[in-house]
Amino acid sequence: MSDRIGAAIGLKQVERKVLLTCGGWALLSLLVFGGGMALRDRPDWFVLLVSLLKIGSFLLATALCWRNAMHPSILSGRNVWQAIALGMAFYALGDITVILWRSLWGMTSTVSLGDVFYGASYLFLALGLLLAVIPRPINLNLPQTLGISFTGIVGIVLASWINFYAPTAAPELPINSAEIVQAEVLKTDGAITSSTDVAVLAVQSADSKGAAAGAITSSSKSAPAIIRTNDERLSGIASHLGLLYVAGDCALVVMAVALLVAFWGGSYSEAWKLVALAGLCLYVADMFLIYQIGQGEYRQGAPWEIFWILSALFFSLSAGVEHGLSTQLKQRSHRRHRL
Repeated sequence: MSDRIGAAIGLKQVERKVLLTCGGWALLSLLVFGGGMALRDRPDWFVLLVSLLKIGSFLLATALCWRNAMHPSILSGRNVWQAIALGMAFYALGDITVILWRSLWGMTSTVSLGDVFYGASYLFLALGLLLAVIPRPINLNLPQTLGISFTGIVGIVLASWINFYAPTAAPELPINSAEIVQAEVLKTDGAITSSTDVAVLAVQSADSKGAAAGAITSSSKSAPAIIRTNDERLSGIASHLGLLYVAGDCALVVMAVALLVAFWGGSYSEAWKLVALAGLCLYVADMFLIYQIGQGEYRQGAPWEIFWILSALFFSLSAGVEHGLSTQLKQRSHRRHRL
């Protein structure tokens, strides 16, 4: 049954266990997100479940990509899959950090140690894709060149608009516990005493609502001093964090489309078609994230977060396809030597 499914979707070389695992994980994720859309609010258990599904998918991709890196005859080269495996591992570490910060200390910093891991993930993924492209001659005709250029330009323009020019939501008062206390004091006084109070509240709200802002929005009193100090220092790069993500996403989507066009056709290209789809899914999810943060509407467990899971699963499938194809070619080579 799994062989028929693999052939139907064009993955003839993918291993049965990999196909069943990724397909089952995707189906489970769809069911969870579908059920979450029926919930009026997103309770903590649902957010935790979504986070675990996401972490599990990236850990699965890490294991399968690292297995390719250990394969002595892997087609694309061991260094390529080592870099991609490290990219997947760092992404999982970023998600794990966010969960620990939230569950242990109630911290929901928009900039934290997790963003360091996410940044490392982008670097290793870009390195892996470059290592896959550079050694191979890529002869593109004019339509292919125009297609890649158009995709890159559209991706860069869209990402830049979302991150820098999209209209942001108006500040909501009050936004955190400190502002609630101030608002209650103003209410008990019967009126707002001066325009300065309004300005202070508006600035505090805007800072905490901005894209990639570094404010810690919930209590962090129980967190160790080193954690609080680390997050405070990282908040200094908040204004540059969005630019980092935009640059990383645009680089990934351009390289992914280049791979998709360059390797189109033939059994060897199947793995890189999936890598291209993985990069596009990662781009879509990150653009949704940046936009909703700018609108002040982001809540963990949003339906579009499934694109992160699909990205990891596409990387897993690509690793399974290339491992299966490399194993087949190695077996054929042994048979020829025997003959």
